[in-house]
Amino acid sequence: ARQMKRRFFLHLGPTNSGKTYEGVQRLHGAERGVYLGPLRLLATEQFEALNLDDVPCSLVTGEEQIRVPFSRVQSSTVEMADLKTRYDVAVIDECQMIADRDRGGAWTAAILGLCAEEIHACASPDAEQLLTRIIEECGDELTVIRHERMTPLEVETIGFQFPTSVQQGDALIVFSKARVHAVAAELKTRGYKVSLIYGALPPDVRRNQADRFMRGVTEVVVSTDAIAMGMNLPIQRVVFLESEKYDGDVTRMLTDAEIKQ
Repeated sequence: ARQMKRRFFLHLGPTNSGKTYEGVQRLHGAERGVYLGPLRLLATEQFEALNLDDVPCSLVTGEEQIRVPFSRVQSSTVEMADLKTRYDVAVIDECQMIADRDRGGAWTAAILGLCAEEIHACASPDAEQLLTRIIEECGDELTVIRHERMTPLEVETIGFQFPTSVQQGDALIVFSKARVHAVAAELKTRGYKVSLIYGALPPDVRRNQADRFMRGVTEVVVSTDAIAMGMNLPIQRVVFLESEKYDGDVTRMLTDAEIKQ
């Protein structure tokens, strides 16, 4: 990778601003391309979308592999990045995760080591300075593309009381598997049809839960912040039932960046 003259396109913007979409569109014409995302569910979503668009794509994550004959694109979790294969186009999603204490090394390795002529790195704006510095220190060509939200983000002015204030299209956010199940159980006793999403769900179950909400079979989704990384769901309102999370060391308040994500 150091011997190559790579071209980076740094797509910066908040959620729902189309930054990942623009990068993935370049994979359609790739002779050999790769998508790298933070979640199995997100890698699977791109795998399915590309194949539906007649772009033969394989899925390779730590838990499952689907090898599509004659595929020219691979969709993977970032930890599965192949630093030996040469690509003409690569997309690295959610690059602000490079600052994550536990998983940031995977994004560092991908940005420094991918052998790709054209790399689309998608990130939230707060990661611009760090990513720019790394890319420029590599001596690679850099173009920064800024994206704006497609729909406005508004704060509710009226109070919320669980469970009486729950509406169809709500995403209720908590920060543990136990709380997900407890909130879902309460809603089900009141007649709501609920989808559940959290990190430890098997990939096929999580896909099914997301799909049921997308098709309107369920009315409400109860999730941990696993939903935050690029999952595209028809959510009308995001409701934080908790404002603190355990980050592996301590229980702390959510940051502004986490709330926006």
